[in-house]
Amino acid sequence: MEKNCFKDINLSSTCFGELSKFFKAESIERLGREVKFVERSTSRLSAWMFLQLNTCLVSNGKVDSLNDLGTELFNNFGVKLTKQSLDERFNIHGVSFMRKCFESIFEKVLSASSKQKHFSCGFKRIILRDATSFQLPSDLTTYYQGNAGDTTGSVIKIQHEFDLLSGKILKLDFRNGKETDTDWLNQKGIDISANDLHLMDLGYYKLTHFTDIAQKGGYFISRYKIGTSLFTKNLEGEYQPIEWDVIFEQIKGDNFEKELYLGCSKNKLKVRLHLQKIPEAIVQKRLKKYENKEKNQSKKRRSPYRNSDFKKELAHYNVFITNAPQQLLKTSQIYPFYMLRWQIELLFKIWKSVFEIDKIGKMSIARFECYLYGKLISILLSGYIQRLFNDFTKQQTDFELSEWKAYKIVKKT
Repeated sequence: MEKNCFKDINLSSTCFGELSKFFKAESIERLGREVKFVERSTSRLSAWMFLQLNTCLVSNGKVDSLNDLGTELFNNFGVKLTKQSLDERFNIHGVSFMRKCFESIFEKVLSASSKQKHFSCGFKRIILRDATSFQLPSDLTTYYQGNAGDTTGSVIKIQHEFDLLSGKILKLDFRNGKETDTDWLNQKGIDISANDLHLMDLGYYKLTHFTDIAQKGGYFISRYKIGTSLFTKNLEGEYQPIEWDVIFEQIKGDNFEKELYLGCSKNKLKVRLHLQKIPEAIVQKRLKKYENKEKNQSKKRRSPYRNSDFKKELAHYNVFITNAPQQLLKTSQIYPFYMLRWQIELLFKIWKSVFEIDKIGKMSIARFECYLYGKLISILLSGYIQRLFNDFTKQQTDFELSEWKAYKIVKKT
């Protein structure tokens, strides 16, 4: 009798109702036939077994060998396959099958998440996007290249975008390590709705993206990128480049804000420039980091602001730009809102430390992608279970389960 790693959970959630239907052998087999992973009814390795093998039974991509996977198949399903036979099942059809499983689960979790209650907030969505990357065995360089070509070997970058308010994932994409975040966003585009708040990392910093967000009724908070043109506007409607020396002289306390205009085009974007003074210990760390970075860069790549008094003075502040009006985003809220980005950084740490998504040994490209989709399925389900658990406990007690602990508990079950 086949072992079901996805235990039945009697919750009234729409998501779990749909997932319990999806995680039935007949549904999985039907999907396996659609993508031609299973072409014969007599196949010893069913699609249902293959899904569980990649999602439940493989623990570490660096340690678990094909022989180990074969042992798991035999112990759990009584199916005995040679190492070669099992290896042959990791092919383009296997990858297609695992991708379809992931997409189906992604859609169901996304749909259910969108029905969750939003936090008390003036924004429709708070969208975070970031990327994490990790090294792969060098024989996968043909498929996933590093950002310095052959010298960095094979590197995969996973682009991740989600809405903090609903908890739903909006985009998840596998890319070459050499591709920049801006290139990815240029290709995929920004999904913008009125009253969205986009928390933009410097890696995605581009004036056209800010303009698109503003034109469609959305808002953004971004760190300021040194060298970006900022202007004041006089009574005659003429734009004048700001003088940072004047700005620094105007700062009297720990916080400073000024309405300015961003960009070099005729249609400049009105923004609020916000500076927040930081502790001296952090300032010294920044200056040391700047110094080390400049030493390691070639002369051609060095910033024109290298070792400038301006850059040293700016290091004393967290500097942000936003187009959100004061009535929607108070000055005191800019930094706390932007720091919500730590949520996505925490997710990446969980992926690597708890789910060990970056532990990859030598394997074929097809086996690697099957493994990766399997891990992401586990992460999707674990994250949703954690949110359901906290929603339930909040109604009963003041207790709340941290994401870190929740993922560790769910992983063991």
